[in-house]
Formats: sequence, structure tokens, C-alpha cells
Amino acid sequence: MKQYYFSLHISYLEFERVYKGSARSVIATDETGKRIQIPALRFLPFLNSGGVSGRFVLTTNNQNKFLSLQKI
Repeated sequence: MKQYYFSLHISYLEFERVYKGSARSVIATDETGKRIQIPALRFLPFLNSGGVSGRFVLTTNNQNKFLSLQKI
């Protein structure tokens, strides 16, 4: 199992691109400098009127398959 810690801020207007189909993934940089790509729809539970903002932890298996995304 691998964990990636990162902070993210995406405005509500910017996140609308997901609904319009022009954005499918979010690219973030974890605290060690590694770039990670996450399907944008995984952030829907964290979307509010201000967008998506906060510190997150992405957990994957050893083959880098998604297991969970949590706001911390």
C-alpha cells in the first residue's frame, strides 16, 4: 500500500470543467515532490460552493490502483 499526501485548491468554476467533459483528472504534487494523477470524479464528495480545497491523502495498492481518497 502507498500513501500520497498533498494539498489542493480548485475553485468551483474550475471544477465545472469536469461536468462539461473538458477535464477528467487532477494532477497534484505530493509532499515529496512526486506528481500524481487522480480521476477528477474522486473529488466529488469534497466539492462545495467554494470548490475543492484542503489537505488530502491518496491511498493506492502496490500496483498504483486507487483504494481511497480522504480529506485530512
